[in-house]
Amino acid sequence: MKIKNFIGDSFKDALETVKKELGPDAIILSSKAVKTRPPNLANKDVVEVTAAVDETGDISPAASIAIHDVEEILREIRSLKDEVVFLKETLRPVVPTLRVGKEKKGLFNILTRNGVDFQFAITLLERSQESIDSLRSVIKQDIKTQNLLSAEGNGLIFLGPSGVGKTTTMSKIAHLMTSKKNYATLMSLDEGRVGSIAHMKELSKQLRCQLKVIKRVSELPKIIYKEIGRGPILIDTPGYEYKEILEDIREIFPSRFPLKRCFLMDASMNMQSSLKAWQHCNNDMIDYIGFTKIDMAAQYGNIYNLSLLTSLPLSLITTGTDVPGDIEIPTPEFLANLITGGTYNGHQ
Repeated sequence: MKIKNFIGDSFKDALETVKKELGPDAIILSSKAVKTRPPNLANKDVVEVTAAVDETGDISPAASIAIHDVEEILREIRSLKDEVVFLKETLRPVVPTLRVGKEKKGLFNILTRNGVDFQFAITLLERSQESIDSLRSVIKQDIKTQNLLSAEGNGLIFLGPSGVGKTTTMSKIAHLMTSKKNYATLMSLDEGRVGSIAHMKELSKQLRCQLKVIKRVSELPKIIYKEIGRGPILIDTPGYEYKEILEDIREIFPSRFPLKRCFLMDASMNMQSSLKAWQHCNNDMIDYIGFTKIDMAAQYGNIYNLSLLTSLPLSLITTGTDVPGDIEIPTPEFLANLITGGTYNGHQ
């Protein structure tokens, strides 16, 4: 193994000297900037390259290390190249590529600023004309709504994450139902929350309805089939085990559960959190969705995202904590206005 140092004004110059003297098989072991002082001249910055060539067929340990380092660098470059290609392909359908005018780009910005998913926003623009009214018309076609009071049938069971407002929402619905002279039976599977039970006891007194507090889903059939003839039944559930409750319902009522199942989501939550909660439950067993705390939401685009992803009718929105009150049965027109940058002002 022949090892030698080479000096050049630049790395390129030094490398050319290496190739001329040691040939194309030379291996660069190191390079560094140094100062040299030619005769009668000031100090000059140059590059010193240490190179080696195998003259015997054996490669020294130092050369082997250098070769290994080069191979590692090449592998990393190839890996980075593959990642860049993958990212380009992944982002291709997401990045807006529409050939639209200035007006339509403005609509795109309105949607995304208000929290509508990028891909959903692009699809909406592809289907709409260059006006806000046209965009709202397309959104109205996508969002399903259902008047809860005309479709509750035998009653409702409310499910959803902790803190979403199930007990409060159930209280609002109970007031709406009893205002139409319906007798309602209130039930709770959330016996562990003392505050929730105290609230429901007070509610049952106000509405002159009976309250049933039970521990297990297995107790539901006896009570439901006894009380269902008297009027609608409303059931509150704990937020930490809604998946298990739905699994028990499927097992105990294999043919048909007599009540409608409404899954509530907090309108102020981001899409990732809401979607995670939705995916955590047996969502094929849900009949309606509802959004709570709309008065606390900074954006409303998530209503469109989740309505589209769940493909279920949106049955209610709650707009505050007042009971009775602060609840609305939304219309597609009202929701389309919110999603396209409208503000909630207390009424539709």
